[in-house]
Amino acid sequence: MEKRLIALVPILHGNKQYKPGEALPTDPAYVSAWTQAGSAVWENEGDSGKKEERKKATAKARSKTAPAGATGIAQPATGGAEADQVGKVPSKKARGVVEEKTKRPAKSQA
Repeated sequence: MEKRLIALVPILHGNKQYKPGEALPTDPAYVSAWTQAGSAVWENEGDSGKKEERKKATAKARSKTAPAGATGIAQPATGGAEADQVGKVPSKKARGVVEEKTKRPAKSQA
């Protein structure tokens, strides 16, 4: 049985794009890097029928900074002075915005 190196993610090597599931060249300079990074895995020739799904931990985005706008006293039209964020538009939900259907017809795909 011969072992093949199979790509798990898209890999650009030697001016060729390899898609997930395709066999990669066994260039010794890159094989260890691909396998350590989880981008490729070794597979036996007879195991090509089995598909082993690997789940990678995905990164979750978190805001590292405060939302845009400076805290301070906003001067609303009603005269009350409350500590609001100056220069920040409230969210659509807070403003009570109701999404309306567009009045234009959809653009053609031509």
